[in-house]
Amino acid sequence: MIPRAVLDHCRERWLAYCIAVTAFVAGSVAGAVAVRAMPPKQQQDLMGYLDKYIEGILVGNIEPAAWQSVQIANLQAVAFLWLSGLIVVGVIGILAVLVLRGFVIGFSVGFLVVEMQAEGLLFAAAAILPHNLLAVPSLIVIGALGIAFSLRMAFGQKARGTRERRPVAHYTVSVLFVALFIAAAGLIEAFVTPVFIRAIAALL
Repeated sequence: MIPRAVLDHCRERWLAYCIAVTAFVAGSVAGAVAVRAMPPKQQQDLMGYLDKYIEGILVGNIEPAAWQSVQIANLQAVAFLWLSGLIVVGVIGILAVLVLRGFVIGFSVGFLVVEMQAEGLLFAAAAILPHNLLAVPSLIVIGALGIAFSLRMAFGQKARGTRERRPVAHYTVSVLFVALFIAAAGLIEAFVTPVFIRAIAALL
C-alpha cells in the first residue's frame, strides 16, 4: 500500500503534479510528431550517424560517458529546477526543462521506431528506458515541488495539512531527497545502460 504521507503529499500538490506531468507528456508528443515532420535528408543523416554509433560500440571505438560527467549534468538540472522553484517566474524554467526532457525522449524513441521498427523499439528500450525509469519520475517530482513552492509564494497559500515553519528549508530537503534517486539514475546510465546497448547492438 502507498504510505499515507505520500498520499497526503500528492493530494496537497495535485495541481503542481498535473502541470508537471502535462508539460512532460506534451514535450514527448511534440518530439514524436517532430520525427514525422523531419525532411528525408535529415532523417537519412541521423540514421547514418546512428549506424556509425552502433558500429563504434561493437568495435569498442565509442566509450560510454564517464559517470562524473553524467552526475554533473544531473546535478545542474536539479540545481536549476530547485532555483527556479524559489523564483515565481521560475515556473517557466521548470516547464521548459520538463518539456525539453520529454521532447528529447519522445523524439529519440519516435525516430528509432520509425526508422528501425521492432529493432528500434528494442534499442530504445536498452538505451533510453533503464535510467529514465528513475530519472523521469524524479524530475517530475522535483518540478512539481518547485511549481507548488512558487505558487505558494506567489499567492500566499499554505499547503493544506502542513504547518512548515521553514518552507524554504523543507522545500530544499525534499529536493535533495529526490535528487538521490536522480543520482542513482546517473549511475545506471553510466554503468548499466551501456551494457544493455552493447547487448542489443550485437543483435541488430
